[in-house]
Amino acid sequence: MNLSIKRRDFLKLAGATGLSLSFARLAQGAGSSPRRVIFVYTPDGAIPAQWHAQGTGTDFTLPAMTQPLERVRQHCIFLSGLNMVGPGGTHEGGVIKLLTGTGGQNSTLGVSLDYYLGQVFKTQTIRPHLNLNIVPIYTDKHITYDNNGVPVVPEMNPLAAFDSLFGASAGDSARAQRRISALDHSLSELNALRARLGTTEKVKLDTHLDALRELEQKLQSAAAGSCPAWNFNPTGFRVTRTALWQNPEFMDAGRMGTIADLHTDVAIHALACDLTRVVTLKWNNSVHDNVIKEAGSPMTCHGASHEAGQDFVTIKAWYMERFARLIERLQATPDGGGTLLDNTLVFHGSCLANGSWHNHDDMPFILAGGAAGGMATGRSLKFGGVPHNKLLVSIARFMGVNINSFGDQDSSPGPLSGLSG
Repeated sequence: MNLSIKRRDFLKLAGATGLSLSFARLAQGAGSSPRRVIFVYTPDGAIPAQWHAQGTGTDFTLPAMTQPLERVRQHCIFLSGLNMVGPGGTHEGGVIKLLTGTGGQNSTLGVSLDYYLGQVFKTQTIRPHLNLNIVPIYTDKHITYDNNGVPVVPEMNPLAAFDSLFGASAGDSARAQRRISALDHSLSELNALRARLGTTEKVKLDTHLDALRELEQKLQSAAAGSCPAWNFNPTGFRVTRTALWQNPEFMDAGRMGTIADLHTDVAIHALACDLTRVVTLKWNNSVHDNVIKEAGSPMTCHGASHEAGQDFVTIKAWYMERFARLIERLQATPDGGGTLLDNTLVFHGSCLANGSWHNHDDMPFILAGGAAGGMATGRSLKFGGVPHNKLLVSIARFMGVNINSFGDQDSSPGPLSGLSG
């Protein structure tokens, strides 16, 4: 049997299950923890003077909007002076440019970094990309775009997101069991094929078999109920109306905190179980015109952004309180020899810089976590109008993807300097 036939046989058997894995998986080494990334979006920009850290290096203070991050500052890198450059202004251009690094509105659209990374790791996880939207008003302004520049609609219902990964309940494992059965069948045939191979070919096939068996263990773990989010939905949140025209419960801004907790719970446990490596948590829409009662302001985030007063400070500080809780949850989750935060890089961004000016200069960007990838946190870094494409490149490199450019708006490609100290 020649080598080309062996490859075809393997691809036919493993590919039939939709679960074949690449050799890249094994490059991490035995017992090592994979890298993960979370992209967090909050709407309507900020007030730069009330957002950006005052000072540089480790000697800085946080103003009112980012003050809730004081208790997790040691895990954060506060970035200022990064611009989203190119055509495409205001909210509409901002949501396009944020993760694509392309020109924005009315220009050629490119793939977004979250989708791109999901495709890189799609053969190594059950879900390439977990794309979640917390209490949107409508869904026509997305931050995620596929390889053709087509918007990717996120999941808005946290209960549906949970079901898609873990099953409707701990006892509902039919989906996982079907996957396991298909994988068992392929493994049986692959083992039979192995007996007919020479020594060199056996080693190559064993590499793939080991990866497939690891995925089988994940599926069995999920089917047995040992991997799903623990104590999921403790408040008993229910969705009885699923169509958007029915005003479903997951779009109720009055319960935004509860709904955000559910989305966050799904995201953290999907990462911890290695069901995905890439998560997008998008808060609302780029123009958020619902009142967030829990934030303590009678104004909408969008309306408050135009006035640039105390209400906007209060609302953005509420968002940052939730961001701090996400960081704390990741830090409290063991992972390998450290924590999930050590192995996860969290990026916060928005569609605007100054919410009342609708510009894209000096964006409100923050990184958190990533210590296992060399991120030197607990610092404030200031740049002089650097294109944010460099930040996108650095995020990709943290994930082990050695690219030198992303998007089309950086005339001097490369990563963002100084993130590793």
